Amino acid sequence: MKKNYQRIAAGVLSLSMIFSLSACGSSTEPKTSEAPAANSDNGGAPTGDPIVIRIASSSPTVEFEGDGTTSLGISTNYFVNEIAKRTDGRITAQVFPDGQIASSTQEYIGGLQNGAFDIGILNCGSWGDYTSAFAGLNMPYLYLDYDEAYAVLDSEVGKSWQEKAEADTGCIILGWFDIGFRQLTCNNEVHTPDDLKGVKIRVMPDPIQTATWEALGCAVTPVAYSELYTALQQKMVDAQENPPSNIVSSKVYELQNYMVITNHNFTATIPAASPIFWNKLSAEDQQLIRDIMVEAQNKGREKTAELAEGFIKTVEDDAGTQIIRLTTDELKQFQDKAKSVWPMVEKQMGTEAYNQMIEFVEQYEAGQK
Repeated sequence: MKKNYQRIAAGVLSLSMIFSLSACGSSTEPKTSEAPAANSDNGGAPTGDPIVIRIASSSPTVEFEGDGTTSLGISTNYFVNEIAKRTDGRITAQVFPDGQIASSTQEYIGGLQNGAFDIGILNCGSWGDYTSAFAGLNMPYLYLDYDEAYAVLDSEVGKSWQEKAEADTGCIILGWFDIGFRQLTCNNEVHTPDDLKGVKIRVMPDPIQTATWEALGCAVTPVAYSELYTALQQKMVDAQENPPSNIVSSKVYELQNYMVITNHNFTATIPAASPIFWNKLSAEDQQLIRDIMVEAQNKGREKTAELAEGFIKTVEDDAGTQIIRLTTDELKQFQDKAKSVWPMVEKQMGTEAYNQMIEFVEQYEAGQK
Protein backbone atom coordinates (compact mmCIF):
# COMPACT_ATOMS: atom_id res chain seq x y z
CA MET A 1 0.00 0.00 0.00
CA LYS A 2 2.83 2.36 0.77
CA LYS A 3 5.03 3.68 -1.95
CA ASN A 4 8.37 1.96 -2.26
CA TYR A 5 10.82 4.85 -2.18
CA GLN A 6 13.96 3.98 -4.05
CA ARG A 7 15.07 7.47 -4.83
CA ILE A 8 16.96 9.72 -2.52
CA ALA A 9 17.73 13.38 -2.24
CA ALA A 10 20.66 14.53 -4.30
CA GLY A 11 21.13 17.64 -2.19
CA VAL A 12 22.93 17.66 1.12
CA LEU A 13 23.67 20.47 3.49
CA SER A 14 27.87 32.47 13.96
CA LEU A 15 27.10 35.25 14.99
CA SER A 16 28.69 38.61 15.75
CA MET A 17 27.37 38.43 19.25
CA ILE A 18 26.31 41.39 21.31
CA PHE A 19 29.01 40.52 23.82
CA SER A 20 32.29 38.79 22.95
CA LEU A 21 32.16 35.09 23.85
CA SER A 22 35.00 32.64 23.55
CA ALA A 23 34.39 29.14 22.25
CA CYS A 24 35.08 27.66 25.67
CA GLY A 25 32.64 29.97 27.40
CA SER A 26 35.21 31.76 29.54
CA SER A 27 33.97 35.21 28.53
CA THR A 28 32.42 37.86 30.70
CA GLU A 29 29.26 37.01 32.59
CA PRO A 30 26.35 37.00 30.09
CA LYS A 31 23.33 39.18 30.41
CA THR A 32 20.12 37.46 31.42
CA SER A 33 16.53 38.51 30.99
CA GLU A 34 14.90 40.33 33.84
CA ALA A 35 11.33 39.21 34.51
CA PRO A 36 9.23 42.25 33.54
CA ALA A 37 6.21 43.32 35.50
CA ALA A 38 2.91 41.80 34.42
CA ASN A 39 0.52 43.74 32.25
CA SER A 40 -3.00 43.64 33.69
CA ASP A 41 -4.57 43.74 30.21
CA ASN A 42 -2.89 40.75 28.57
CA GLY A 43 -1.04 38.97 31.38
CA GLY A 44 2.28 39.52 29.58
CA ALA A 45 5.15 41.98 29.65
CA PRO A 46 4.46 45.64 28.90
CA THR A 47 5.50 46.34 25.33
CA GLY A 48 8.02 48.97 26.44
CA ASP A 49 10.06 46.82 28.86
CA PRO A 50 13.61 45.86 27.79
CA ILE A 51 14.15 42.14 27.17
CA VAL A 52 17.35 40.17 26.61
CA ILE A 53 16.76 36.74 25.04
CA ARG A 54 19.28 34.04 25.99
CA ILE A 55 19.64 31.50 23.13
CA ALA A 56 21.29 28.13 23.82
CA SER A 57 23.00 26.22 21.01
CA SER A 58 25.38 23.28 20.86
CA SER A 59 26.71 24.43 17.49
CA PRO A 60 30.30 25.72 17.36
CA THR A 61 31.01 29.44 17.59
CA VAL A 62 32.34 29.43 14.01
CA GLU A 63 28.82 28.85 12.67
CA PHE A 64 27.75 32.27 13.99
CA GLU A 65 30.65 34.33 12.66
CA GLY A 66 29.82 37.24 10.39
CA ASP A 67 26.39 36.77 8.85
CA GLY A 68 26.63 33.05 9.61
CA THR A 69 28.76 30.34 8.00
CA THR A 70 26.02 27.67 7.99
CA SER A 71 22.29 27.72 7.33
CA LEU A 72 21.70 27.48 11.08
CA GLY A 73 24.10 30.36 11.73
CA ILE A 74 22.49 32.48 9.01
CA SER A 75 19.01 31.91 10.44
CA THR A 76 20.09 32.59 14.02
CA ASN A 77 22.01 35.75 13.14
CA TYR A 78 19.07 37.03 11.11
CA PHE A 79 16.79 36.65 14.12
CA VAL A 80 19.25 38.35 16.48
CA ASN A 81 19.78 41.30 14.15
CA GLU A 82 16.14 41.76 13.17
CA ILE A 83 14.64 41.54 16.66
CA ALA A 84 16.97 44.34 17.82
CA LYS A 85 16.35 46.42 14.70
CA ARG A 86 12.56 46.21 14.74
CA THR A 87 12.29 47.04 18.43
CA ASP A 88 14.90 49.82 18.38
CA GLY A 89 17.02 47.77 20.76
CA ARG A 90 14.26 47.14 23.31
CA ILE A 91 14.53 43.40 22.63
CA THR A 92 18.01 41.98 22.10
CA ALA A 93 19.28 38.41 21.88
CA GLN A 94 22.54 36.73 22.81
CA VAL A 95 23.64 33.32 21.57
CA PHE A 96 25.56 30.89 23.79
CA PRO A 97 27.19 28.40 21.37
CA ASP A 98 29.32 25.31 22.01
CA GLY A 99 26.89 23.94 24.58
CA GLN A 100 27.91 26.63 27.07
CA ILE A 101 24.60 26.67 28.94
CA ALA A 102 23.09 23.40 27.69
CA SER A 103 24.64 20.42 25.92
CA SER A 104 22.62 17.26 26.60
CA THR A 105 18.99 16.87 25.53
CA GLN A 106 17.95 16.76 29.18
CA GLU A 107 19.67 20.12 29.77
CA TYR A 108 17.93 21.63 26.74
CA ILE A 109 14.39 20.44 27.38
CA GLY A 110 14.71 20.78 31.14
CA GLY A 111 16.29 24.22 30.82
CA LEU A 112 13.45 25.42 28.61
CA GLN A 113 10.84 23.97 30.92
CA ASN A 114 12.29 25.60 34.03
CA GLY A 115 13.30 28.88 32.39
CA ALA A 116 17.09 28.47 32.75
CA PHE A 117 17.32 30.17 29.34
CA ASP A 118 14.80 31.62 26.91
CA ILE A 119 15.25 29.90 23.53
CA GLY A 120 17.00 26.63 22.73
CA ILE A 121 17.95 25.42 19.25
CA LEU A 122 17.72 21.64 19.39
CA ASN A 123 18.04 19.09 16.58
CA CYS A 124 14.83 17.26 15.68
CA GLY A 125 16.48 13.92 16.46
CA SER A 126 17.22 15.00 20.02
CA TRP A 127 13.57 15.37 21.05
CA GLY A 128 12.79 11.66 20.79
CA ASP A 129 12.94 10.84 24.51
CA TYR A 130 10.41 13.59 25.23
CA THR A 131 8.00 13.50 22.31
CA SER A 132 7.34 11.47 19.17
CA ALA A 133 6.27 14.67 17.39
CA PHE A 134 9.27 14.71 15.06
CA ALA A 135 9.36 10.98 14.31
CA GLY A 136 8.46 11.73 10.70
CA LEU A 137 11.64 13.80 10.31
CA ASN A 138 13.77 11.01 11.76
CA MET A 139 12.42 8.50 9.24
CA PRO A 140 15.29 7.39 6.98
CA TYR A 141 15.08 7.74 3.20
CA LEU A 142 11.63 9.34 3.06
CA TYR A 143 12.28 12.75 1.47
CA LEU A 144 13.65 13.07 -2.05
CA ASP A 145 14.96 16.64 -1.97
CA TYR A 146 14.93 19.91 -0.05
CA ASP A 147 11.76 21.25 -1.66
CA GLU A 148 9.85 18.14 -0.65
CA ALA A 149 11.07 18.33 2.94
CA TYR A 150 10.17 22.03 3.14
CA ALA A 151 6.72 21.34 1.70
CA VAL A 152 6.03 18.82 4.48
CA LEU A 153 7.30 21.14 7.22
CA ASP A 154 5.24 24.08 5.96
CA SER A 155 2.05 22.02 5.57
CA GLU A 156 -0.64 21.05 8.05
CA VAL A 157 1.46 17.94 8.67
CA GLY A 158 4.35 20.03 9.99
CA LYS A 159 1.98 22.23 11.98
CA SER A 160 0.52 19.16 13.68
CA TRP A 161 4.05 18.05 14.65
CA GLN A 162 4.73 21.42 16.27
CA GLU A 163 1.45 21.30 18.17
CA LYS A 164 2.18 17.81 19.48
CA ALA A 165 5.68 18.82 20.63
CA GLU A 166 4.20 21.77 22.51
CA ALA A 167 1.56 19.56 24.15
CA ASP A 168 4.13 16.94 25.15
CA THR A 169 6.89 19.23 26.43
CA GLY A 170 5.33 22.65 27.11
CA CYS A 171 8.03 24.26 24.94
CA ILE A 172 6.91 26.79 22.33
CA ILE A 173 7.99 25.72 18.83
CA LEU A 174 8.98 28.76 16.77
CA GLY A 175 9.96 27.35 13.39
CA TRP A 176 12.23 25.00 11.48
CA PHE A 177 15.89 25.88 11.11
CA ASP A 178 17.57 23.88 8.38
CA ILE A 179 20.83 21.92 8.44
CA GLY A 180 20.15 19.60 5.52
CA PHE A 181 20.75 15.97 4.61
CA ARG A 182 22.97 13.84 6.82
CA GLN A 183 26.14 11.95 5.83
CA LEU A 184 28.31 9.30 7.47
CA THR A 185 31.95 9.71 8.50
CA CYS A 186 34.03 6.73 9.61
CA ASN A 187 37.52 5.25 9.74
CA ASN A 188 36.89 2.14 7.64
CA GLU A 189 35.92 2.06 3.97
CA VAL A 190 32.14 1.62 3.63
CA HIS A 191 30.19 0.60 0.54
CA THR A 192 27.45 -1.63 1.99
CA PRO A 193 25.81 -2.13 5.40
CA ASP A 194 28.01 -5.21 5.86
CA ASP A 195 30.98 -2.85 6.15
CA LEU A 196 29.38 -1.27 9.24
CA LYS A 197 29.05 -4.45 11.28
CA GLY A 198 30.16 -3.75 14.85
CA VAL A 199 31.28 -0.16 14.11
CA LYS A 200 30.77 2.05 17.18
CA ILE A 201 28.79 5.06 16.00
CA ARG A 202 27.46 8.18 17.66
CA VAL A 203 23.98 9.13 16.47
CA MET A 204 21.29 11.52 17.65
CA PRO A 205 19.60 10.39 20.91
CA ASP A 206 16.40 9.30 19.21
CA PRO A 207 14.91 5.77 19.24
CA ILE A 208 14.33 5.79 15.46
CA GLN A 209 17.86 6.99 14.71
CA THR A 210 19.26 4.36 17.05
CA ALA A 211 17.16 1.60 15.45
CA THR A 212 18.20 2.75 11.96
CA TRP A 213 21.90 2.41 12.62
CA GLU A 214 21.47 -0.81 14.51
CA ALA A 215 19.62 -2.15 11.46
CA LEU A 216 22.65 -1.13 9.40
CA GLY A 217 24.86 -3.22 11.70
CA CYS A 218 26.39 -0.56 13.95
CA ALA A 219 26.88 -0.54 17.72
CA VAL A 220 25.24 2.75 18.76
CA THR A 221 27.04 4.70 21.51
CA PRO A 222 25.41 7.78 23.11
CA VAL A 223 27.57 10.92 23.07
CA ALA A 224 26.50 14.57 23.42
CA TYR A 225 27.17 16.55 20.24
CA SER A 226 29.36 18.99 22.17
CA GLU A 227 31.55 16.04 23.23
CA LEU A 228 31.71 14.31 19.83
CA TYR A 229 35.15 15.53 18.76
CA THR A 230 36.69 14.31 22.01
CA ALA A 231 34.85 10.98 21.77
CA LEU A 232 36.31 10.38 18.29
CA GLN A 233 39.74 11.52 19.42
CA GLN A 234 39.71 9.10 22.36
CA LYS A 235 38.32 6.24 20.23
CA MET A 236 35.11 6.02 22.26
CA VAL A 237 33.35 5.89 18.88
CA ASP A 238 34.61 5.01 15.40
CA ALA A 239 32.03 6.85 13.34
CA GLN A 240 29.32 9.52 13.40
CA GLU A 241 26.66 11.00 11.12
CA ASN A 242 25.73 14.64 10.63
CA PRO A 243 24.95 17.17 7.90
CA PRO A 244 28.08 18.47 6.09
CA SER A 245 27.82 21.83 7.88
CA ASN A 246 28.18 20.14 11.27
CA ILE A 247 30.89 17.81 10.03
CA VAL A 248 32.99 20.80 8.94
CA SER A 249 32.18 23.30 11.71
CA SER A 250 32.91 20.73 14.43
CA LYS A 251 36.00 19.56 12.48
CA VAL A 252 35.16 15.90 13.12
CA TYR A 253 36.23 15.04 9.55
CA GLU A 254 39.82 15.73 10.67
CA LEU A 255 39.57 12.58 12.79
CA GLN A 256 37.90 10.38 10.17
CA ASN A 257 39.33 8.62 7.12
CA TYR A 258 36.13 8.57 5.06
CA MET A 259 32.98 10.57 4.44
CA VAL A 260 30.24 8.48 2.84
CA ILE A 261 27.46 10.33 0.97
CA THR A 262 24.47 8.41 2.35
CA ASN A 263 21.80 11.19 2.44
CA HIS A 264 19.94 9.01 4.94
CA ASN A 265 17.98 11.75 6.71
CA PHE A 266 16.87 15.31 6.20
CA THR A 267 17.44 17.27 9.40
CA ALA A 268 15.70 20.32 10.76
CA THR A 269 16.75 21.84 14.05
CA ILE A 270 14.03 23.33 16.20
CA PRO A 271 14.14 26.79 17.81
CA ALA A 272 11.87 26.56 20.85
CA ALA A 273 11.00 29.04 23.60
CA SER A 274 10.72 28.44 27.32
CA PRO A 275 7.07 28.63 28.43
CA ILE A 276 8.19 30.66 31.45
CA PHE A 277 9.87 33.23 29.21
CA TRP A 278 7.02 33.13 26.68
CA ASN A 279 4.28 33.80 29.20
CA LYS A 280 6.02 36.99 30.37
CA LEU A 281 5.77 38.48 26.87
CA SER A 282 3.00 40.63 25.51
CA ALA A 283 0.92 39.19 22.70
CA GLU A 284 2.54 41.72 20.36
CA ASP A 285 6.06 40.62 21.28
CA GLN A 286 5.12 36.95 20.95
CA GLN A 287 3.83 37.53 17.43
CA LEU A 288 6.88 39.59 16.47
CA ILE A 289 9.21 36.80 17.61
CA ARG A 290 7.19 34.22 15.68
CA ASP A 291 7.20 36.34 12.52
CA ILE A 292 10.95 36.98 12.59
CA MET A 293 11.67 33.32 13.32
CA VAL A 294 9.81 32.27 10.17
CA GLU A 295 11.71 34.87 8.15
CA ALA A 296 14.96 33.59 9.68
CA GLN A 297 13.99 30.02 8.80
CA ASN A 298 13.43 30.98 5.15
CA LYS A 299 16.64 33.01 5.00
CA GLY A 300 18.65 29.95 6.00
CA ARG A 301 16.87 27.74 3.48
CA GLU A 302 18.10 29.92 0.64
CA LYS A 303 21.68 28.79 1.28
CA THR A 304 21.43 25.21 2.60
CA ALA A 305 22.05 23.22 -0.58
CA GLU A 306 24.79 25.53 -1.84
CA LEU A 307 26.58 25.52 1.49
CA ALA A 308 26.31 21.73 1.81
CA GLU A 309 28.13 21.21 -1.48
CA GLY A 310 30.81 23.63 -0.34
CA PHE A 311 31.27 21.75 2.93
CA ILE A 312 31.61 18.43 1.09
CA LYS A 313 34.27 20.07 -1.11
CA THR A 314 36.10 21.22 2.04
CA VAL A 315 36.23 17.65 3.29
CA GLU A 316 37.21 16.39 -0.17
CA ASP A 317 40.14 18.82 -0.27
CA ASP A 318 41.46 17.47 3.04
CA ALA A 319 44.30 15.05 2.32
CA GLY A 320 43.33 12.82 5.23
CA THR A 321 39.68 12.25 4.33
CA GLN A 322 38.33 10.43 1.28
CA ILE A 323 34.81 10.99 -0.10
CA ILE A 324 32.87 7.83 -0.99
CA ARG A 325 29.94 8.34 -3.35
CA LEU A 326 27.82 5.20 -3.27
CA THR A 327 26.62 3.60 -6.49
CA THR A 328 22.88 3.20 -7.04
CA ASP A 329 23.06 -0.49 -6.13
CA GLU A 330 25.12 0.19 -3.00
CA LEU A 331 22.75 2.93 -1.88
CA LYS A 332 19.74 0.66 -2.37
CA GLN A 333 21.21 -1.77 0.16
CA PHE A 334 21.29 1.03 2.75
CA GLN A 335 17.74 2.08 1.87
CA ASP A 336 16.36 -1.46 2.11
CA LYS A 337 17.98 -2.08 5.50
CA ALA A 338 16.96 1.30 6.92
CA LYS A 339 13.35 0.99 5.79
CA SER A 340 12.93 -1.89 8.21
CA VAL A 341 12.39 0.78 10.90
CA TRP A 342 9.48 2.47 9.07
CA PRO A 343 6.90 0.39 11.03
CA MET A 344 8.51 1.72 14.20
CA VAL A 345 7.83 5.26 12.96
CA GLU A 346 4.19 4.37 12.34
CA LYS A 347 3.91 2.93 15.85
CA GLN A 348 5.42 6.06 17.39
CA MET A 349 3.35 8.51 15.36
CA GLY A 350 0.12 6.53 15.30
CA THR A 351 -1.36 5.14 12.11
CA GLU A 352 -3.51 8.19 11.35
CA ALA A 353 -0.64 10.68 11.61
CA TYR A 354 1.71 8.33 9.77
CA ASN A 355 -0.72 7.88 6.89
CA GLN A 356 -1.31 11.64 6.72
CA MET A 357 2.44 12.16 6.27
CA ILE A 358 2.87 9.38 3.70
CA GLU A 359 -0.15 10.55 1.69
CA PHE A 360 1.15 14.13 1.64
CA VAL A 361 4.55 12.96 0.39
CA GLU A 362 2.97 10.75 -2.28
CA GLN A 363 0.70 13.55 -3.49
CA TYR A 364 3.59 16.01 -3.54
CA GLU A 365 5.75 13.66 -5.59
CA ALA A 366 2.89 12.90 -7.97
CA GLY A 367 2.51 16.62 -8.58
CA GLN A 368 6.20 16.93 -9.46
CA LYS A 369 6.02 14.35 -12.26
